[in-house]
Amino acid sequence: MATTIKDIARQAGVSAATVSKVLNRKDQFISEETREKIWSLVKELDYTPNSIARSLITRSSRVIGIIVPDILNAYFTELVRACDQAARERGYSTILCNSDSDPAKETSHLTFLASHGVDGIVLAASDLIPDARLLEKLRIPLVSMDREVPDLDCLAARIDTDYETGAYLSASHLIRNGHRRIAFVSGNPLASNTRIRRAGFERAHCEAGLPVDPDLIECGAFNHRFGLMATRTLLDRTRFTAMCCMSDMLAMGAMVGLREHGLSVPDDCAVMGFDNIYIAPLLVRPLSTIERRISEAGSLAIGAMIDFLDDPERPRRTVLMEPTVILRETT
Repeated sequence: MATTIKDIARQAGVSAATVSKVLNRKDQFISEETREKIWSLVKELDYTPNSIARSLITRSSRVIGIIVPDILNAYFTELVRACDQAARERGYSTILCNSDSDPAKETSHLTFLASHGVDGIVLAASDLIPDARLLEKLRIPLVSMDREVPDLDCLAARIDTDYETGAYLSASHLIRNGHRRIAFVSGNPLASNTRIRRAGFERAHCEAGLPVDPDLIECGAFNHRFGLMATRTLLDRTRFTAMCCMSDMLAMGAMVGLREHGLSVPDDCAVMGFDNIYIAPLLVRPLSTIERRISEAGSLAIGAMIDFLDDPERPRRTVLMEPTVILRETT
């Protein structure tokens, strides 16, 4: 027999109304301890709200959920704006959720969006690999953007960037400009999108007959805070004349770190970013970077989602966005 809200309430020692408020995010007056207990039981008892069990064919809300790992990262801000605009142009609305790259938060957001009847969910780039069992149970159409997701029937499309080529182009440009010791700064070292970027960076070095010094590699997160910390660590450890930063936010943090050490960009150290966020050309020293066509990617993701909703039998789309080099004043 399927688990009900009453089952969860009984085991949590609270009322069914309290459980309902937590599941529906109307829990501002409920203690953190109670919320955690209820969400733990939801997972333990394999609870699925009734509305999640609807078929893929029943689509009436005209709402698409979007889950991003870090809305403070301007890349995701720009991406969400593009998704929302594309959705509205086709008569849909969007709901935004921010996961902070936290598996528990992402699971909570997926369940929340599904229980509120969204027609589909866009899962934007993150170091996380979603729980395949949960996605199969939710049966909500998905579009993945720049991240690994299981190959499920509900996967409407994959919208990815050719990270390997982007990193290759970034390092190759710096090598052509005479740099021989180039730092590489990227996200989680265990994530596939970091491994792919590093492969492109190393390929450029291999073709130029240059070794890759492990002391020049720092991987952790794609935000400006890690860019700053990584630059401090690199400067304390070794010397270099250029940096390949695998996001523009990393590059901005790196430039702060270089400035702290009295180094000038690009005279003392050249810096390449990755993304071409809208802030990149507005900096005091406009940032050289890798163009990812963020708005186009968001529009493609929503278009692929709505096309799938209109016809779930159509072939799944896989789009690999080709990056290009944008040269400004930091290289």
